[in-house]
Amino acid sequence: MATQSGITIDGPNKPYTVVSDIPRPSPGPYQVLVKCLGVGINPVEALQQHSGLLINEWPAIIGSDCAAVVIAVGPHCTKLSVGDYVYGCAPLGQNRFTPFQDTFLVEERVFLKKSSNLSIEESCTIGVGILTAGLCLLGGAELKLSEDGTKAPEKDEWIVVLGGAGSVGQFAVQIAHVCGYKVLASCSPSKASIAMANGATATFNNRGSVEEQLAEIKSITSGNFARIIDSTAYGYEIMVKALETCSKATTKFLTTVDDWSEFKTPPTINEYRAELGHLCRLDEALGIQVTNDITSWIPTLETHLAAGTLKPIQYQVADGMGWESVIQGIQDLENGKAQKKIIVRVQKE
Repeated sequence: MATQSGITIDGPNKPYTVVSDIPRPSPGPYQVLVKCLGVGINPVEALQQHSGLLINEWPAIIGSDCAAVVIAVGPHCTKLSVGDYVYGCAPLGQNRFTPFQDTFLVEERVFLKKSSNLSIEESCTIGVGILTAGLCLLGGAELKLSEDGTKAPEKDEWIVVLGGAGSVGQFAVQIAHVCGYKVLASCSPSKASIAMANGATATFNNRGSVEEQLAEIKSITSGNFARIIDSTAYGYEIMVKALETCSKATTKFLTTVDDWSEFKTPPTINEYRAELGHLCRLDEALGIQVTNDITSWIPTLETHLAAGTLKPIQYQVADGMGWESVIQGIQDLENGKAQKKIIVRVQKE
């Protein structure tokens, strides 16, 4: 059996190890084999390494955001061909499908085909952020993107995005803006320009007290909002209080990336939690639902990204190329050395 290089972890809190004896997988029905070209570093990698969460087998191969080129095609594939460039979010914890290795498998229905206006590096910034924001807004908050890649006419209604300058928050701001909503984004004052560049109409300081933030939300929106997305996992109290005390809407939506805390959301508020970690876990009902939802949105997201109505986020490219540089990138993110999303090139095209 052919083998390849990559990064493995032997158990929770064990070190990252670069190895050269990983079996090279073969694509099954509706799958393609891809050569990994670049990866984006996310907090989930450190979480998996330290805790063992979202890992199904040991030694584990991890990774999430990635860009790659198709080198082999399995039976029944209709979307992708050899030579196509793809990007997206790899299913977490499933070794054959994770990108910290020379080649890996892709379920063709859940990855995006790269358009010519995107670079490899830009592609690595998109998958996790846009799919998580999509789950929150297209799934949980019932927004709908136009199928032709155009921006919807502006609505006289606000959406509040908590954490509007983070990776998920930036895509949430973009999606809400393209769907025609006015967007109020919370962020630190030093990052307000990032939220505004992605389409926010206004921002407020997420470092203020709960009372100060609620006052800002009420003052800016005049209560004309029904939807809040928390891309930080720390904004539950603000979401509930804002919807209960500031919103004039009769139907209200609370959506969040926090899929682990105990909530006691009032019955008057529709609650939704984004659970991207269940992508392609087809042995469970939630995994089937998440996978089917994302599959249904992929063509529309591809259209908007090709048209430029949705766009990649800012990034910084790590020094060097290869798996040691990936390990360094993870450590740099953990140690607070990242000013933007870290992208690592791992192999030449």
